[in-house]
Order: sequence, then structure tokens, then C-alpha cells
Amino acid sequence: MPARLVLLRCRGHPNVQLAHASTLELEAGERLTIRGDCVACVACRGPLGEVEEAASRRGLAKLFIAAWHPWPPRVEAAVVDGLSPAERPQGRLVVRRSCHRRGSVMVAASASASTLPRGLASLLSSGYSVCYALLVYYTPQGAEAEVDAVYEAAGCVVEDAEGRGQGPGPAGETL
Repeated sequence: MPARLVLLRCRGHPNVQLAHASTLELEAGERLTIRGDCVACVACRGPLGEVEEAASRRGLAKLFIAAWHPWPPRVEAAVVDGLSPAERPQGRLVVRRSCHRRGSVMVAASASASTLPRGLASLLSSGYSVCYALLVYYTPQGAEAEVDAVYEAAGCVVEDAEGRGQGPGPAGETL
């Protein structure tokens, strides 16, 4: 499968804190309360349906996030590596350090809100800043087995989670 690239245009917000240790969120809505400590930017626009489709496939994932402030002119950026959740994110744009797939655009991420560069956080806390988020999903052709090994090494097993807690597993334990 060739790489799927999805570009979103967002903006900063005065309530951006980037303090959350396990997630990073891009918000499609315009508003942000001070409780949204994982949100990097708001008013994200772009082909959100393509995010849904791309995130539903197994593979590697990468987020390039950059912010530009018009005055004084400044640009800051960061890159987050991870895995596709292999599940539709259901309208959410959440990057997770964990392997929790539901509502995620990336799992097993190399960074969270609190680990992004402070210069980027500073720019994203201004409503005048423009933010671009490029999501890239990729499964090398013929390398599906290697991708499975990457999921396993990260502790992420891609499976149907619907049946969890509803019966015995292979060794008799409750799933």
C-alpha cells in the first residue's frame, strides 16, 4: 500500500497548555477550555474522512506538526512516530502513547503533549498562530509480517477488542 498523506490546517489557542503526559489531540472544534491539557491546536480543517480511512489500515504512522506565528515571525515544529490504530478514529484526532485504539489516529506514539518542544507549545498558545498537521500512514508493500512484529514489539496487538471481558481466552483467562 502506498503512503497516505493527510494535511490539516489548524490554529493555536490561548488555552493550549500541552501538559498531558500520554496523549496529544488536534481539535476540530473552535473552543478549548483549560481542562484540555492535551490539545495542541483547534479549528482543524481538511479531509477528515481521509484520516478515518487511512487510520483504519495497519501500518506505520507519523505526525509532522508545525506552527507559524506572523509577528514576530517564527516557526516551530515537531515529529511524532507511531503506529496506525488499524481502526477508524470516529471523528477524534488523538495521538496516544498507549496502544488504546478507539478514537485514535496514532498509537504507540513517540511523544505526547507534554513532550513536544516548549517553543512549539509557546506558538500554539497564541490564537494568531497557524498550525499544519501532516499525518502519514504507510505499510511497506510485502512487509505485512514485519509490521506485525513492530506492533508486537510496541506491545500493541491488533485484534477485535469487541469481545473483551465476555469470555475465556485460549488459556481459560477472562479476556
